[in-house]
This record gives sequence, structure tokens and C-alpha cells, in this order.
Amino acid sequence: MRLESEELVVKSEELKRLATRHFQLFVCVAAAVSVIIAVAAPHALPTILVDTVSAAVVLLPACLGGLALVPLFRLGPLPLRWHFLLGSVLGVGGISMLVLLLGLAGVMQRPLWVLILAVAAVAGALRLRSITADSAPDAPSSTAGGNPFCYAWALVVPFVALALLAASNPPGFIWAEEGFGYDVLGYHLQLPKEYLAAGHIGYLPHNVYANFPAAVEMLYLLAMIVLGDVPDVGTTANMIHFYLAALTVFAAWVAGREWSPQAGAVCGVVAGTVGWLPYLSGLAYVENGMLFFGMVAVAGLVRWFRLRETESGPNREACPMGWMAIIGVAAGFACGCKYMAVPMIALPIGFVVLFLTRDRLGRRLAHTAIFFIAALAVMSPWLIKNQVATGNPVFPLANSIFEASPPGWGEEETQRWTAGHSLRPEQQSLAARLRLTWDHVLNDKYARFGPAIFLLGSMAILRRRWGRVDVALVAMAVLQLAVWLFATHLYARFMVVWLIPLALLAGRAVLDSTAVRHWLAALLLVAGAGLNLLAAVRLHRDESSPGAPARAIYDGRLPGYEYFQVINQDLAPDARILLVGDAKPFYFHRDVDYCVVFNRNPFLDRLHKADGEADVMEWLRGQGYSHVLVNWSELRRLAATYGLSPNVDMNKIEEWFDRLSASGLNLIRNFRLPGSETRYIDLYAIAEGN
Repeated sequence: MRLESEELVVKSEELKRLATRHFQLFVCVAAAVSVIIAVAAPHALPTILVDTVSAAVVLLPACLGGLALVPLFRLGPLPLRWHFLLGSVLGVGGISMLVLLLGLAGVMQRPLWVLILAVAAVAGALRLRSITADSAPDAPSSTAGGNPFCYAWALVVPFVALALLAASNPPGFIWAEEGFGYDVLGYHLQLPKEYLAAGHIGYLPHNVYANFPAAVEMLYLLAMIVLGDVPDVGTTANMIHFYLAALTVFAAWVAGREWSPQAGAVCGVVAGTVGWLPYLSGLAYVENGMLFFGMVAVAGLVRWFRLRETESGPNREACPMGWMAIIGVAAGFACGCKYMAVPMIALPIGFVVLFLTRDRLGRRLAHTAIFFIAALAVMSPWLIKNQVATGNPVFPLANSIFEASPPGWGEEETQRWTAGHSLRPEQQSLAARLRLTWDHVLNDKYARFGPAIFLLGSMAILRRRWGRVDVALVAMAVLQLAVWLFATHLYARFMVVWLIPLALLAGRAVLDSTAVRHWLAALLLVAGAGLNLLAAVRLHRDESSPGAPARAIYDGRLPGYEYFQVINQDLAPDARILLVGDAKPFYFHRDVDYCVVFNRNPFLDRLHKADGEADVMEWLRGQGYSHVLVNWSELRRLAATYGLSPNVDMNKIEEWFDRLSASGLNLIRNFRLPGSETRYIDLYAIAEGN
């Protein structure tokens, strides 16, 4: 008993020294980042300070609460870093699922959610007091002489600063390739806003994206519930996405640390110096959440491989069960962020477990079954929600199989969805696909992967000694590439999952290496980070306006956005507005009716079937509308790309509005884009009927 007590005291002292060292490192990094931001964009500092704290109010209690769940998986003694990593996964993923389940039941009261976060924080704090006893010492380093690669972490500092600057942009400001956050304003933030206004999560016939898995959006919804002030929560949502990027880098380091301190540093630095993470941190999307959960799943797989190689006797047989479950949970949470994670994260991991381990077939089948059951269990709420609401668990995907026709959807919409997410005929040959892979991924003009991650990965592949982990990571990368090539429309962002195996392969490059290879790896790290930073700075300089207030948009103070001021401030409080073409309603401060391009648009459907102007006007008045806002620019873009639903010709739409103008639809304001004479946005008032 006395020996155990003395051992706990030693562990406690070691943990205190470790915590002190990491806290000092955090202070140094925060100071360096603050200096960079203060020099580059001092006006962004207040936004960054407020929103990083606001985002932490949502995420930190969740991460702490997750610590209390780690013992449920019976993983045995773990290094402290694994407690925090797995606690973050279980906490963030668990609170997201809780928001969904209670949101479906209409439980969105702010005091209750503040209490839930407080309870999670207290549970985590209590777990911290006993975590010392469950912490295992680190395995001894395989390389003598310290870890010179630890100094490479300094390369990550400017990328952190850029990520924070990008996140300080209000949604809708950046980036051009993403339509300046079109998806953010159309559904990533708009859907949580609608759920909060409605008081529950439910099916939306005007926005098909509400049927996507939305684990990260649930975090945005939680921020809106707890913090209020919905339009200004946009930058807080960006910061939540930034934190998920930081956790991804942490997970990469933890995975590499299973091999050696040097490998851990390389994995973390490579993940932290790609251009994708600061790029995505400026968008309240879901990819950083998918990367975090996916990286943890693969990190768990890495530890599982190591345990299987080093443990013997009963532990060897017992350890995979809990690890397989938690790997499956992490992969399932990744699938809950984005459908794409199913073929690009979950299936490759299942392939590795089934085909690339040394156990007999029956045990491999059992491990694979545990993995997929755990993954399905945490993804199933999204599938069940869709099945109940639409009749298709993966709606709108595979709708030609399930043939679901919920309100606002039919065969025409299914065909438009399929066509809109398919390659053009001239892009469907293998040569064209490979050319697009070169243009969008390997030779991306924004260098969001950059050359270093590929070169370091190649160094790992060219090592003389390959292990099963190397084979597993290469197999995962190949399977992801195959899915991207033949199951997507080759959008650059869809390949961001390649970061997971490539960052870990980069860490393998410094294992069992000579001094020459270490120096070459260090040179590639520095040169690659420098090239990526130049590209990121150039993009940021051209497109970013860090620290600009969201109020500049929704108050209509920016050129081209003046219509927000009219809608939000000038119209009567009881005005009800129909948006035609515009499907970015996040910044409107009143209820507006809109429809995304893939859903059947009730107004266009009425134009398509109407007998005349009186029929259309009667429909508008019957719906209770007082105004119609038409975004002609967006209508033209959608008609030329995806098409409109139902398929109404743009010329006929313009003719209809010209005729309706003589029948009680009065044009009260028209707005022009600066420097353009083309028809942009018209605002109509509906005259009262006779």
C-alpha cells in the first residue's frame, strides 16, 4: 500500500512538471501568435479574443466531460495525452449527439444547456483528480539524444495566426472558391438558426441539406442556444471550427508519439503547416470536425497495432476489444459530420482491420464487427432521423434505390441532384480525372497540401523496413484516392481527408533513419512549411478582411449588400418576405421564406402551373407575403449550373415579373452591384387585393 502511495506521488509530480512545461509552451505560442496578429491585423484582436473564449465556453466543458467517459471502454493505463485526446472525442462527439437528440424533442432552453455544460465540466474536473492513478508512463524513446524535431513546432505558429485571422472574418467574406461561404450562409449556420427559431430540429422541405449528418452544426446550434445573438455567433462558429483543427493536429502528434517523440513532432508539424487548416478555419464548415474524429480513429488504430505487437498473454487478447469500440466510435462521429467519411474513413479502417492484421480470420471478423457496430451506433441517430422524416436513411443520397419523395422532393429533384453532383461528360475519362487530381490536389494553386507532406510520405514508403502500419496507411491513402476519383465530382475540398494518412506517413519517415535522412526530413519540413505559408499569406492578403464585423453585412453598409439594411431595418415589423433566387438567409433578422436550388420551389412551381397573373398574385397573398425579393444574379447562376426546380426558363421568369408589375406587384427598390449594369436585386411590395 505504501509503495502504491509513493508511486502515485511520483506520478503526480511527473504530471505536474509535464503540465507546467505544456502551460509554458502554450503561453509562448499564444504570445507569439498575438504579436503576429497585432502586427498584421491589430483590429482583429478583439474579435479573436471574444470569439475564442466564446467557442471555449462550448467546447471546453464538453472535452472535460468526455474524460469521465474514457474509463467505460476499459482501456487500462494510458499516457496522459491519450486521456485528453479520447476525452475530447467522447466529449465533443457526445455533446453533439445530445444536442441532436434533445433538439429533436424540442429541448433547447438556455438554462438547461448551461446546466448540462456545467455538469460536464464538474464531472471532468472530478475525473482530473483521479486521472493520475490511471496514467501510464511513456514508452522509452527509441532514439537517443533528445528530440531535435521538437523545435519544428515553431513552424506551426504563423499558421495558427493565419487560422485565427481567417476565423475572425464573418461568414460570407471568404473564400472565392467556396462562393464566399455560400454553404455556410445557406445551411451550415442557417439550419441551426432555423431550428432555434422553431424550437426543435425537424424536416425542412425547402432545404435538402437539413438531411445531411450535422454533428458539427450541432455545436454551432449549441453556441447559438448558450450565447444568443445569432448573427454574431458566425465568427464564434468559425472559432469552433478552428479548435477542431487544433485538435486534429493534437491527434496527429499523439498518433506519431506511439512510434517515437521524433515521429510525433513530425506528424503534428506536418498536419499543422498544411494550408488546408487555416483555409477551413475561416469557414464554419464541417471538415475540421471530420478530420479530428477521423485522425483520432486512425491514431487509435496505430496504438492498437502497437499494443498487438508488444503485449503478450491475456492483455494481448483483451486490449483490442475496447480499442476497437472507441476507434469505431471516433469513426462514427466522423461519419456524423459528413457522408463522405463513410467511404473515405470508416470503410478504409474496416478494410485494414479485416485484411491487414495477423489474427486468425474469426478474430479479425470479430474485431471488424465491433468496429462497425460502434461506428453505426453513433451515426445511427442521423440515419434514423432521415428514415422517419423521408423514408431514406441517407437522403438525398441513393434516392434512386430508396425512392423517397418527402415534401419538396420528387423524381425531378433526384435527377437534378444526381446531375449536379456528377462530372461533366468531358471530365469522365480516366485521363481527365487524373488531370483534375493533379490540378486540384497535387498541384493545387493555393498549395493547401504543399509538396512537403507528399515528399515526406514518399520517404516513409521508400524505407527499407516496412511494418503493417505502413501498409495500412498506404492502403488507406489509396482507397481514399480511389473514392475521390470515381465517386465524387472531384472538388478539391473533398480530398482533405488525405491529410490523415499522409501526415502519419510523414512521421514514419524519421523512424530507424540515419542522420542524413533526419536532416533531409528537417529540410523538407522547413522548406515545405515556408512554401505553404507563402501561399496561405498570399491568399489571405487577396481575399481576407480579418476582424470585419458581421454588422457591416447585416446592416447593409457594404457595397452590394444594401438590401440587408432595407429588409432588416426599413420594412414594417410584420412584413413577410419571399426570397426568389437568394438562398443565403442567415443575415436576415426576420423570418424569410427561401428555397435551395435542389428543392422544388413552390413559387416557381406556381409560375410553371399558373393560368395568369391573377393566379400568381392570389397565391402570394394567400401565403401571407407582403414583399418579394428577387436575386437575379443568383437566379442566372443557378439556372446556368444546376437548373431551377421546376425547370422554368429565366426569360420566362423575367417576363412573369414584368407582367406581375402591372397586376399588383410593385417594384419599390432595385439594387445594383458596383461597376455593373446588369439586373441584380429587385424588391417588390405586394399590393392588397380587391
